[in-house]
Amino acid sequence: SGYVANESSISTLLNILDDVVAFSDEKNHASIINGIKKSGAQKEIFRHNDLNHLEELIKRYPIEKHKVIIFESIYSMDGDFGDIKNIVKIANKYKALTYLDEVHAVGMYGRTGAGVAENMNLQNSIDIIQGSRGKAYGATGGAVASAEGIGDASRSNAGGFVFTTGLPPAL
Repeated sequence: SGYVANESSISTLLNILDDVVAFSDEKNHASIINGIKKSGAQKEIFRHNDLNHLEELIKRYPIEKHKVIIFESIYSMDGDFGDIKNIVKIANKYKALTYLDEVHAVGMYGRTGAGVAENMNLQNSIDIIQGSRGKAYGATGGAVASAEGIGDASRSNAGGFVFTTGLPPAL
């Protein structure tokens, strides 16, 4: 599921990276919160869509420290859009990875239905994008798209991917 894809890939990513801090929007989905918690990684919670607060928190850390900014394109509880463009700018400035949950946007936004990042032509500026095949697609399953090394690490080490049941052939 999208939930398991988030929880598993986030906890695995944060466990693989040495000395990492996760920056999470305060209105992130429970699957994100639980993935961070499961990893035991250091975390900073920034006020919802408050990029000044995000930057205030992230600049406290040395540039060489591993950092991951985790946010959503469309927040499930209130329908707000994340500020993808400016989060990418902050990530680039402070050498942070970006993890975007597109679960509430896939199938509805973008030329091919890939989500808000695609709609804004920013999909190649995001390091990791998670989506669900449920909701707008009307199927089942969750997926994570990323650079080859990140995807391989997630598929090989995340229990939610390794030990899950494969999708039915019809899907």
